[in-house]
Amino acid sequence: MLFLGIGTGAAAVGICWGSLSLLGPDAAPAKRSDDRPAVAATGAKRAPVPFATDGTLTLAEVGAGLETGEVCSGTGGYSDIDLGTQVKVTDADGTLVAIGSLGLGEKTEDGCVFSFTVDDITPGSKFYTVEVSHRGGLTQTEAALRAGGLEFTLGG
Repeated sequence: MLFLGIGTGAAAVGICWGSLSLLGPDAAPAKRSDDRPAVAATGAKRAPVPFATDGTLTLAEVGAGLETGEVCSGTGGYSDIDLGTQVKVTDADGTLVAIGSLGLGEKTEDGCVFSFTVDDITPGSKFYTVEVSHRGGLTQTEAALRAGGLEFTLGG
């Protein structure tokens, strides 16, 4: 009886193996890089794909005495505005969803202009608030953030 069970089991394995080899490599389950079978994605929800935004912050009337194109930074009451200052993005619930930072300030006709980029923003909120340092946030839609090119001004 034992030999009959072993023989039947071996035959079943052989039939499955043979069927897969006839169907080709696409019929075999996918494997991950760690050699474990991949989980089928059928019916599974995908995690939302994060997005990025960019823009500028202009400190109006800052940089007196500097030539256009020179490096500048906030002074006096704006001394917190400089290279590396945090740009925070929160969702409609007030949850912090991403952080970026200001780039190097450059003197223009309008003042001292800092560019920024914020990566890895979690999508799906009705609106977002973008805040530089502790200066209070400006509310934006997801579409506006995705479009980028945001322009903020302090002072003046």
